[in-house]
Amino acid sequence: TLPPLLFNYSSNVSLTLLNNGAPDPEKTVRATPTGANSLSVDGTTYNLQQFHFHINCEHLLNGQVFPMEAHFVHQSEGGVYTVVGRFIEIGEENLLLKPIFDNLPQVANGTFNIDSFDLSALVPTDLRSYRYTGSLTTPGFNEGVNWVVLHDKLVMSQAQVDAFGALFPNGNFREVQDLNGRKILTDVRSFVPEPATWAMLIIGFGAVGTAVRRRRPVPVA
Repeated sequence: TLPPLLFNYSSNVSLTLLNNGAPDPEKTVRATPTGANSLSVDGTTYNLQQFHFHINCEHLLNGQVFPMEAHFVHQSEGGVYTVVGRFIEIGEENLLLKPIFDNLPQVANGTFNIDSFDLSALVPTDLRSYRYTGSLTTPGFNEGVNWVVLHDKLVMSQAQVDAFGALFPNGNFREVQDLNGRKILTDVRSFVPEPATWAMLIIGFGAVGTAVRRRRPVPVA
């Protein structure tokens, strides 16, 4: 049982998009919202600073690589970061994200303003997650970051992913790191038993992951 994720995101914010240095590695298009938007976990409130995207993803789920990943960066008054990640998979065009991906700033330090955006719609109903303590994925890779990777995935069209990828032809992600003993906590319980195998729940940058021993079921006479 994990502490609940209490999102307080507005349904009507303005966004400022910033291309902070394409096509250099570790750079991105960052969306900064107006107003007070926050996430509360276990009695601590973390204010949303910005959200951005990576191509490819910076976590693996059961070894699976997703085309992109979104990161929502929050910080408490004490300076502690909690970053919420969502995997992005290919499917229908994402109409919610269309104003962003139709207007990605094409040059370094380029900006674009969106007058009205429903930030709350980016929070899924299913808030099951994978959680661990890791690091930032950009220099200087600060440790002590609370990571929450949501099980529910964002869906975007191939054209939307390609529009972002054109800005970052070499990608803008940190390679997956060693586990270094870090453990994942999760409330996702949809595991299927496998005979005498090890299954990886999740691997992320900054050294993430855990392994679960799957035992062969005892035959019933």
